[in-house]
Amino acid sequence: MLTEDIRYAFQKSERFVLDPDSPVPLYHQMERILLQRISQPEMVNKLLPSEADLGEMFGVSRATVKRALENLSRRGLLDRRRALGTRVTRPQITEDLVRLTSYTEEMEAKGLTIRTEVLDVRLHVPPAAVAERLKLGHHEQALLIKRLRGTNEVFPVVLLQTHIPARFGISPEEDFSSSLYRIIEDKYQIPLEGAEETISAGRASAEEAKRLEIPRGSNVLIMERLTFSTRAQPLEFVRGVYRPDRYQFSIRLRRSPALSFTR
Repeated sequence: MLTEDIRYAFQKSERFVLDPDSPVPLYHQMERILLQRISQPEMVNKLLPSEADLGEMFGVSRATVKRALENLSRRGLLDRRRALGTRVTRPQITEDLVRLTSYTEEMEAKGLTIRTEVLDVRLHVPPAAVAERLKLGHHEQALLIKRLRGTNEVFPVVLLQTHIPARFGISPEEDFSSSLYRIIEDKYQIPLEGAEETISAGRASAEEAKRLEIPRGSNVLIMERLTFSTRAQPLEFVRGVYRPDRYQFSIRLRRSPALSFTR
């Protein structure tokens, strides 16, 4: 039988002191403490004590406990089920495929705070397959940007490897922890016209698995996007490897009346 230490995110013997004189409401103080604990990767799937036990641990009313748990549940960090208890989980982020947007823009639209780890930025001669997609000349260089991205609540989510032809003049010294598309459009005044994107299933390589904190060979979602500037100039080729337990793509389809028919 599993011990309490293994099954639960908190031990019932723990006690936390909140400040009733603080301008920060008690439920929000409690929420911060809970968030700090359950944000740790090893907490996923662990249970929280009952509302009554949490009330005793934090010295607050049942209503305060309920409000703190509801707020975390709305953020997708807790799964609350009657008779089964409250379990630590992770929200699955959904990307809308209808519009051409950056990861930053998608997350901001959902009210999420982006977390980025820039792994590598340099000029290099890309692999032949990438050079062909970008229509690069022999030994023509591209800017390589490798980033690990997610949100404050869920990290890591995706490993992104981006190639941009060096002729566009984007400096390797830019801050690529922010939105790449904003850098391209706002600072360098390079318009983005559209993109071709494919999504497939695959298995994580050794490096991908290490970066995404999953076992080698795990199933992953692979997104490849070729973005164009004016006059159909290839501007960016990006390959994203996503954890499928933390991310999904969606698209809303509409049936055209012109396609309908009657017998």
